[in-house]
Amino acid sequence: MTAHPVEPIRRKKLYEEIVERLEHQMFSGELQPGSLLPSERELMERFQVGRTSVREALFALQRMGLIAIRNGERAYVTRPSAIRLVSELSGAARHMLADDGGEKEFQDARILLESALARDAARNASAEDIAMLKQALEQNESAIGDLPRFANTDVEFHRALVRTSRNSIFEALHEAVADWLSSQRLTSLKAEGSMADAFTAHGRIYDAIASRDPDEAEKQMAAHLKSVARYYWNARTGEQ
Repeated sequence: MTAHPVEPIRRKKLYEEIVERLEHQMFSGELQPGSLLPSERELMERFQVGRTSVREALFALQRMGLIAIRNGERAYVTRPSAIRLVSELSGAARHMLADDGGEKEFQDARILLESALARDAARNASAEDIAMLKQALEQNESAIGDLPRFANTDVEFHRALVRTSRNSIFEALHEAVADWLSSQRLTSLKAEGSMADAFTAHGRIYDAIASRDPDEAEKQMAAHLKSVARYYWNARTGEQ
């Protein structure tokens, strides 16, 4: 008979038990968004624990985006949001971006995500969505030569495209990635001809979406983001 290694059972800390019980009340609907939690003293009495355990539990729930804590007031239940969920990854993301390998992985992830979103937009964007995308494209063209403004209109074009998905997770991911890669965007746009190239690529993406051509929209978005990545790495190589 094969002997299995002994795996000790980790005892939960008191605050983790409190978190689990309060989470259960939230998920069961007993505690609705906007509901006030009991006071610290009431929680201490209910769970027969000290103030430190209660405060650790409340801070953990706050980090999870399940409650809000205001000075001098009782904590209350909040509605979890995609933006809050993604923001929890911010520290780890910035740590990864400090490394060349991490930067490349984020670039690849962006290509995969936005290419799929461009494909979806070509299939499902409404006439109003396409009009908003057209407006963003025109603003992008008018900003060529003005680096800060072009960078902003670049983000707005991609944001308008992502909004066609009507999916809060995708929108939150896009906002986070746009923020995390902001320095990359500025570096790539400083290269000669990069703004004109980016606008031309945006125009091709728009044309494919407006023509309801999913394959072409996906292809043009992937080509655009790969070009942006090349501009970035060429600029980085030139700086070294």
